[in-house]
Order: sequence, then C-alpha cells, then structure tokens
Amino acid sequence: MDKFLEIYGTLPRAGPGSNELTRKAFRMMEGIPGSPKILDVGCGPGMQTVELLNLSRGTVVALDLLPEMIARLQQEAEAAGVSDRLVTLEQDMSEMAFPCSSFDIIWSEGAIYLLGFEAGLEKFKHFVKPKGYVAVSEVVWLKPNPPAEVVEFWTEYPEIDSLDAKLGVVERVGFEVVDHFVFPPTAWTEHYYDPMARRIAEKAEEWAGDPDGESVLKEARKELSVFRRFSDFYSYAFFVMRNTDPD
Repeated sequence: MDKFLEIYGTLPRAGPGSNELTRKAFRMMEGIPGSPKILDVGCGPGMQTVELLNLSRGTVVALDLLPEMIARLQQEAEAAGVSDRLVTLEQDMSEMAFPCSSFDIIWSEGAIYLLGFEAGLEKFKHFVKPKGYVAVSEVVWLKPNPPAEVVEFWTEYPEIDSLDAKLGVVERVGFEVVDHFVFPPTAWTEHYYDPMARRIAEKAEEWAGDPDGESVLKEARKELSVFRRFSDFYSYAFFVMRNTDPD
C-alpha cells in the first residue's frame, strides 16, 4: 500500500475529473437550499470537495477510508479558506450510517464503484432528502464490442456497462434523471494520467529491483497504455439525479 500511495496518493485527483466538470454537474441542480448540506463519498484528496465548498455556501461532510487523503483535503481546504465548513470522516463507505434524509446533495466522483453502482445509489437514496440531489461519476462503455484487452482490464469492475444501462439503473432505484454527460479525454489526463506518468518516471530508477515498487509501476504503466490505445471505447460519465420521494 505504501508504494501504491507514493504513486496514486500523490496525484492531484484520485481519478478522472476536473473542476470544470464538477461545476457543470453542480449547476444542473435547481432549487437547492442556500446553504446545502453535502456528503462527498470517497472524497480522495478532495479537489472536487474544495470546489463544492467554493460553489455553495453550505457544509460538506467528506468521507474517505485513507487517512492520507483526509489529511490532504484538510490542507487544501485550509489553503482555500473553506475549512470552517468542512467535516471529514475517515471511514469505509460501506459502513456509512447517517440518519435518513440527512443531506441535500450526495456527491461521489469515481468512487461509487466500490459499493457497486446500483447498491451505492440505493444506499444514497436513504441518506438524501426528498427532492434532494445525487451526482456521481461512473465508468461506462462508449461503444459496443471493446477489444479483449480492454474487457480484461475492466474485469475488476464487472458492473461497467453502457450509458443507457446506467440510466436504467438510476430510474430503477427510483431517481429522476436530471441530466448526464461523458467526460472528455482531458479529464483523464490533466490531473490524473499526466501527473501519474511523471511519478512513474521519478520512481522508476529508485524502485528498480524492488518487487513491490516494480509491481506498482507495472500496473500503473498498464493503465496508461490501455487508456492511450483504447480510450474511444470507455470513459467516465456524470449522472445527476433527483430523489422523487415525497416530503
């Protein structure tokens, strides 16, 4: 884990995304309270958390399992002058136990897969207020018949599916689809893969002969290679939805 965090734990983001996309999804939410209570599930280093605090006058409860991520978020929030409206929780998202209807907005960028898309939405539906919003980003196939190498790469997440299938899950769980959009390639590269490539280059000589280090570098290089060759077959998509349950 230490070697893993030396690569993945030092990147600006824990996965694809950008502040521009966070803002785009947030602005799809109409009629939210002036000071909303927001839950950010799987916040990672918290680039989007700080952006949510900047976008709203509300509070954000940011949850992540890794103390390193929580520490980075707290530093970033203090630097941005928004730490007074931030609450952090070092917790496994599968163990969340908030009271029913606790939040106006539930947010999760690139992390709901840890719960499973449908299981995660069902859990979020319990915690979000009636007429409240949920916004999540999730990996999707962009076109059919992906090459075997890409399918193999994503076997660790068997719920990857088409946009239409994911929209069907949203509706089946009982949310109203507000809107959705696919990430552009720059959302993968600017704050995630380009910095990752630099970290790989920095660590390659240092970790030569270290089995753990070389294993982490091998997997990171594979991830970059698959994206560079096959990114037209998959991406993340943002799904913004509303809880239709009555008050």
